[in-house]
Amino acid sequence: ALRSGAFWILAGIIMLSAFSENGLVTNLAAILTEHRVSTQGAALALSVRGGAGIIGRLCIGFLIDRLSPQRIQTFVLLLSAIGTLILAFAGTSPLALIGAAILGVGLGSEADVAPYLLARYFGRRHFSVLYGLTWTAYAIGGATGPMAIRHWYDRAGFYQPRFIVYLACVAFVTVAMSLLPVMT
Repeated sequence: ALRSGAFWILAGIIMLSAFSENGLVTNLAAILTEHRVSTQGAALALSVRGGAGIIGRLCIGFLIDRLSPQRIQTFVLLLSAIGTLILAFAGTSPLALIGAAILGVGLGSEADVAPYLLARYFGRRHFSVLYGLTWTAYAIGGATGPMAIRHWYDRAGFYQPRFIVYLACVAFVTVAMSLLPVMT
């Protein structure tokens, strides 16, 4: 499995999506309030993201047994990228809620698709090792995303929309990676 492109594509997708999503979510309230969304609107956006995440994970779990898991993965990553891009320019509470809901449906759902794909591509014999390695990639991305956006903030003194656009670009790269042909 470690010699196959499929494993490294999957690990890369997990790392990059964690980078962009965690970079945004950990700073979301500060970003929204800086973009003139009220503190109540920012708090509501975070709640909507969480609720949409629960609904998204339930729906993804239902769909993964009925449709192509690769297509579901691409769709989930695309939702996260679109939600991130909307939140980059959210200057009103309604727009923040829409972006947060879209991001929420995608956010975390890769955690449902990735183990399914690991088991499907490589079987269950070494599943725990492969799962641990992919979630090490998640930890690396999840830790560096928030640090990167905080570094950009420290250098500029405010959250520029381009910072979030950078995160959206990373999210769109994950979408492109999910479209690569997978060979085991």
